Amino acid sequence: MLLSSPNQPVTTEMLAAELWRGPAPGSSGAVLQGRISTLRKLLCPELPARSPRQLIRTRQGCYTLMLDDAELDATEFLRLTEAGRKAAAQGDLPQASRHLRAGLALWRGKALQDTGRGPLLSGYAGVLEQHKLAALEQRFEIDIALGDLTGAISGLTEQLTHDPAQENFAALLIEALVAAGRGAAARDVFENTRIALDAVGVLPGTRLEQAAGRLLPEPPAVPLAHGGERTRTGQGTAGYGGGAACPAQVPAQLPDFTGRGELLERIRGELTGRGPRLVVLSGPGGIGKSTLAIRSAHLLRREFGDGQVVADLATEPGQPSEVLRRFLLAIGEAEETIPHGFVERQQLWRSRTADATVLVLLDDARDEGQVRALLPAGEECGVLVTSRRRMLGLAGAKTIPVAAFAEQDAWQLLSGIAGRERVVAEPEAARKLLRMCAGLPLAVRIVGAKLAARPHETLVELADRIGAGRSRLAEMRAGDLDVRATIELSYAECAERTRQAFRLLGTVRLPAVSRAAVATLLGVDRATGAEVAESLVEAQLLQVAGRDAFGELRYQLHDLIAEFAEEKSRTEDSEQVRDAALSAMIIHYLEAVNAGCGRRYPARWCMAEADNVLVAVYAALERGWWERAWQLADAFAELATVRPGSASARNVTVLAVWAGRCSGDPRAEARSLRRLGELHWQQMKVGSAMRYLSAAAQRYRDLGDQVELARTLVAESDVLAETGRVREARTRLGTAIEVAQAAGDDRTQAAALDELGGVHSDAGEFAAAERCFAEALRLSSGVGDERARVSVLKRLADVLRRAGHYDRAVTLLDEALAMARAAGDAHWEAHALRSLGEVQRFQGDTGKARTSLVRSLELFTEHGHRHAVAYSLRSLGDLQAQVREHEQSAESLNRCKSMFEALGDRRGQAYTLRSLGGLYVRTGRWREAERSLRAALAIFDDLSMPWYSQDAARALARTRSWSSAS
Repeated sequence: MLLSSPNQPVTTEMLAAELWRGPAPGSSGAVLQGRISTLRKLLCPELPARSPRQLIRTRQGCYTLMLDDAELDATEFLRLTEAGRKAAAQGDLPQASRHLRAGLALWRGKALQDTGRGPLLSGYAGVLEQHKLAALEQRFEIDIALGDLTGAISGLTEQLTHDPAQENFAALLIEALVAAGRGAAARDVFENTRIALDAVGVLPGTRLEQAAGRLLPEPPAVPLAHGGERTRTGQGTAGYGGGAACPAQVPAQLPDFTGRGELLERIRGELTGRGPRLVVLSGPGGIGKSTLAIRSAHLLRREFGDGQVVADLATEPGQPSEVLRRFLLAIGEAEETIPHGFVERQQLWRSRTADATVLVLLDDARDEGQVRALLPAGEECGVLVTSRRRMLGLAGAKTIPVAAFAEQDAWQLLSGIAGRERVVAEPEAARKLLRMCAGLPLAVRIVGAKLAARPHETLVELADRIGAGRSRLAEMRAGDLDVRATIELSYAECAERTRQAFRLLGTVRLPAVSRAAVATLLGVDRATGAEVAESLVEAQLLQVAGRDAFGELRYQLHDLIAEFAEEKSRTEDSEQVRDAALSAMIIHYLEAVNAGCGRRYPARWCMAEADNVLVAVYAALERGWWERAWQLADAFAELATVRPGSASARNVTVLAVWAGRCSGDPRAEARSLRRLGELHWQQMKVGSAMRYLSAAAQRYRDLGDQVELARTLVAESDVLAETGRVREARTRLGTAIEVAQAAGDDRTQAAALDELGGVHSDAGEFAAAERCFAEALRLSSGVGDERARVSVLKRLADVLRRAGHYDRAVTLLDEALAMARAAGDAHWEAHALRSLGEVQRFQGDTGKARTSLVRSLELFTEHGHRHAVAYSLRSLGDLQAQVREHEQSAESLNRCKSMFEALGDRRGQAYTLRSLGGLYVRTGRWREAERSLRAALAIFDDLSMPWYSQDAARALARTRSWSSAS
């Protein structure tokens, strides 16, 4: 972003809009400051941030990267191409060519192709690409003028391969080909460009028509000789030997072909480069493999001068001998000279293609054996295969996966079939239809055909009709186009165990399938589950989605394929089988939560499995399995507190309340109500948090369950203390400690002492706080509650910092950090980092403090914990004030203040007002300092936080004294 506007100010708003989709998080400014600081250290490691020699400079909320013109390749490219334009205008074509070539030599692929793209960088990249096209066009014009026809033809052909609708390049190529005496090739260029323009609804422009005017009339066709002999005309006759023909069997390409530019480029590179020219296009049925292959074959027609032969292997299974007979006839072999045996035909085919340049298109191949039987022998020959399988056993093959359409390509295809005006007139309905198609080109084509066949029907009406039907697959059919039939072919070719796994995946519909999940559904070991999962991938019924936070492979079912799998399961599996699969999955996740990665790495596990657990809980509720649904939801809700901002944490916790209520188990309902209250409190929803916690407490009173009541009272006390009702909080904590001691419940007693230590700390009673935390640490260690230990260590370190014992605080925080990281608990790692950053700040180690605080801020932002984000932002603002980054500090603290106000956190507001008061004192803004400190003092008094009240009062008195003196 900074390089796109060298020597010009770039606002933080522009940077935030580029880096975050939708509204930027409240911590965006602080995160940007941290990244800018890192860049400064990389670019100018020895210079302070405010040095006039810094390359990145800050002024009034903007960052400016200072560069000389020769330091940036984009600037140098524009300078060289402008010099080339001027030289051409002056008639110095050789000099113009040198400048243009030097500028274009700076390019490596597309503009910014290896960076993230937001709206501003996309626009900048587009501008650079337009300059590149203009420079290329002028360079080709100069090449033609200087007589370098070979270079111009080669370069222009490459450009048109990427985008055949580029009129200016097509016109130049026609001119070059005519000048080189290749009129037939020039005529083909004009026809191909006209077809490409027609596909996007554009008529040929003046320049293209003028170039076409130079074409000579097409020579009359030479008739074929009698008796099966063919004349030796055309450019590809040399490859086959006597009497050869130049076949062109590729079907007509679709006029509405859409997108796939990168794939076309890759296919061309593989089929015209060195090494085996064997390409396999693999993907599920309906993904557009055949359409892509046909398009590629048309674009490569001139590269394979001895012709193109085609076989649809789905309609000719097990008949390679007949396919070879047709191929031999196509290349000019007489019927009577073709042997009857398969081996003899194969040998003759290899002999005839040994020195040829022929392209073989094998559509819908079932296995490697079909393909091997039909391979030509010539090194210059190309073979393009489409298959639902990846053809791993085909030596030398380059497998290119064909993926679903992006929304833009799907939109373009729908517009091309149904009419752009209709689609643009109903954009929301169009998007709904495309979501139903889930990126499957065949489905988009079917929907477009339905719309084209019913010009009186609106897009809304069709979307409603598909949505109201018994399934999307039932509607995804038009004429002989049928999504269900296409998927059925892949399913039918699978082994029974693979089909069974596929059906059961349709029953459970997990969003992110692991190998362990496949093994669980089948009741087999992990290795067998992995083998079956890969078999589904081979059959293109399952897609590899990537690796999760643990490095484990994850798979997913395409939406329409998942619907097909569910249909198959309902018709081929009994209800008992489907129920057993879901039951096994619930047990699998319960074990993972209670004894597996969920306990050891809660944050990472929740991130990887949250959506799957949510689906499993929903499925259990739909079957009325209230107890099992509650067990899984409750176990997950406990872990999900590490990611309180996630939608999955909220949804699963709500489902737990519902399941507990439906089960008729008051204890289950009470426990889930408490968890929901704790979740709302972490999100600073004070009113609803107290409602849920109070409801849970009352249920435990009714049940006479004193231990669970004590745990609920601890949660209530946290809310009460934070909102100023300290006396009530102390009372509840005292009761909780007594009950826990009487019951011998060390875990609950440790939690109550942890909270009581916090209350003492807020009151400035540091000795009492330290005693509480020490006892809480002993008890939590005794029960092996690692997460509780991290919490106590962190809060004890905070007390030690306030008391000035920095070294002891650092020791405790290092221990807490090591424990949190070992457990994969990023939530408490972030808490410990914030406290560590505060200690480092007080010790004067501002560099380490910045690193700790920025990382804390990033972790809280990733976990969606807005409340904690605000606290880390406030600490960072204090650090910025300390190192005299006053503008950045004011920005961080004011943003932090707004976040606390939006959350309704008065304690956080008071902390921030105290920090702002200190910042205003540093900058001599006495009136604002007094106003902020008075406001902070009032809130601290209202919240019964005497130590903080005294601190704010002392700061206010000093400020008034200094203000009077000044």
